[in-house]
Amino acid sequence: MRLAILAAASIAALFPVTTSARTIDFSDIRRLTSLSSPQISPDGKRIVFLRGHPDFVKDRSQSDLMLIDIKTKQVRQLTFDRRGLSSPRWSPDGSRIAFLMSTTVEGVSDPQEEVFVLPMNGGDPRPVTKAAQGIDGFAWSPSGSQFAFITQDANPYKKQVDAHLDAFEIGANDYLHTEAAIPSHLWVISSSGGTAKRLTSGSWSLGTVDPGATSELTWSPDGKQIAFVHFPTPLIGNSLGAVIDVIDVRSGKRTPLTGNSGLEGAPDFAPAGNAISYARNTNGDDTNGNAIYVTRPGGGSGKDIRAQIDRNINGSAWDPSGKALWLFGPDGPRTAAWYVTLNGATKRVNLGNVALSQTGQTARKTGALAFIGTTTGHPGELYYLASPASQPVRLTNVNGFITKLQLGRVAEVNWKNDGFSEDGVLTMPPGYNSQKAYPLVLVIHGGPQSASTQAWNSQNQLFAAHGYLVFNPNYRGSTNLGDRYQHAISRDAGAGPGRDVMAGIATVERSYKVDKSRIAVSGWSYGGYMTSWMTGHYNIWKAAVAGAALNDWFDDYNVAFYVYTDVPWFGGSPWNPKYSAMWRAQSPITYAQAIHAPTLIMGDIGDNNVTITNSFKMYHALKDNGVPVQFVAYPVHGHFPSDPVRSEDVTRRWLAWIDRYLR
Repeated sequence: MRLAILAAASIAALFPVTTSARTIDFSDIRRLTSLSSPQISPDGKRIVFLRGHPDFVKDRSQSDLMLIDIKTKQVRQLTFDRRGLSSPRWSPDGSRIAFLMSTTVEGVSDPQEEVFVLPMNGGDPRPVTKAAQGIDGFAWSPSGSQFAFITQDANPYKKQVDAHLDAFEIGANDYLHTEAAIPSHLWVISSSGGTAKRLTSGSWSLGTVDPGATSELTWSPDGKQIAFVHFPTPLIGNSLGAVIDVIDVRSGKRTPLTGNSGLEGAPDFAPAGNAISYARNTNGDDTNGNAIYVTRPGGGSGKDIRAQIDRNINGSAWDPSGKALWLFGPDGPRTAAWYVTLNGATKRVNLGNVALSQTGQTARKTGALAFIGTTTGHPGELYYLASPASQPVRLTNVNGFITKLQLGRVAEVNWKNDGFSEDGVLTMPPGYNSQKAYPLVLVIHGGPQSASTQAWNSQNQLFAAHGYLVFNPNYRGSTNLGDRYQHAISRDAGAGPGRDVMAGIATVERSYKVDKSRIAVSGWSYGGYMTSWMTGHYNIWKAAVAGAALNDWFDDYNVAFYVYTDVPWFGGSPWNPKYSAMWRAQSPITYAQAIHAPTLIMGDIGDNNVTITNSFKMYHALKDNGVPVQFVAYPVHGHFPSDPVRSEDVTRRWLAWIDRYLR
């Protein structure tokens, strides 16, 4: 293995040891307040957002709708003890806020999310829709007189199902599906309520089921057209064929936006003019990064406006003029914002040490932006950015108590391997002493289309507080180092990323004092895959934690919901003799007999993303070969427990296993 190792994180100098404050623990994590869905008012004077906190007694999260005055920073709570709050949106004139909220619907047993409207001059939220299947997404019309919304069709097989004739056809779905997938379609309704009008129908869909991927909705500035994502079926396994359609609201005529064959998403009409942006992987290759294109209806594929940036774009927002876009995404070890004009000028916005995590649209009058941001030493708060030339201003301090704790310092780590410039993030134990050797714990991100950046990370801080150096390497396939790096994982799912991780460890060991006899590797999802791969190929681990690990690519293709979306990774089906050996060779289960590290395996019984069959296989392989192993399963649906109690339990078990073997 050829390695060109550069220690780019400055050699940890003598950090002062302080003992005046205690370190972080689980009780502190329980106190954290989450902020989300920031939406700035059209006049740029107020921001509506969601404030959430976990309720460990009722084992659920409670969210409230909040309003803040930007100038005075005065906060007002708009809703109390409501359930299922999400997606707040200002009316175009700023006089009302619409949002989704759970409510009972006549003739339906379970509460459904419906559109509610709250007048800003006083009064209670008023329901607008009464969709029996609930609302999956909505958007104000430019005049504020209508909503476009998405709802799932009624089940046409209900009578047969009630008569126990409930067999259904299997398609590009997973083995946990128990009924036919029903499509979702587009409707419009007056913003004051009344009778809704259906605009689309058919076996295709505006969303997928379990997992739910719902189309964005966007109106043209004149209110005559709506653009949305057209999924070939309501099954995620067919989602590579997703394209954007534009529909004429009056006539119902529907036309494709670009003529591309798939991989399209996130349509967004400019507030002025006739431009529309959309997301698509560069050159239509699913293994490339996410680009943002700008075109017009009937104008073809358009122009990739982030070509100069060469970074995976997670989100975008139009400038009110319709002549520029904000783009957001990871850039090396930090998150970034860029301001890009349609004529090609690109400016990287100076966010300082603030990591951007969520944002909304710009203020239509001022162009200002609201976002949720963190720093390495401070969890999420609400920020305001007046312009691309401004500095972000923090508006809230809901998690300020964290600053009174002694936290671990966070540093950037850079190295070179296999011709790539690579990076990662290292969190040091509180009171780090450069003369002392510390055990090293790898926490590898999932995805793999994701990235570890310098931002608040509760898990890293908890682990560091137990005396560990915590390393998050960005292996090839990560989204923060350009298309070539992201694409490099194609047909090289484990070996290449494994070399990247080992090169990162070598750099950490050169820059910091590591106790090489106490190194652990861990991760969830693709991080779990990397954990299984690393333990099967490198014998340096004192312990391992593999959460929801993809151990067998055949399972991912055959029984998870991915099905055909895996094919671009390998070039063909695992059942094609030309490709089957590659699928097997890149499955960690193939190398299970080489694993010796004591391993904790965790997963959800109802995980249809990385099915728990993967974990059962690895558990039996390790147990039968005499490797210390424990397998813990959660009796819930989903890829990771979503409730506060089980979510905390995952982290407690993870840390306890590391402590058992490294302390």
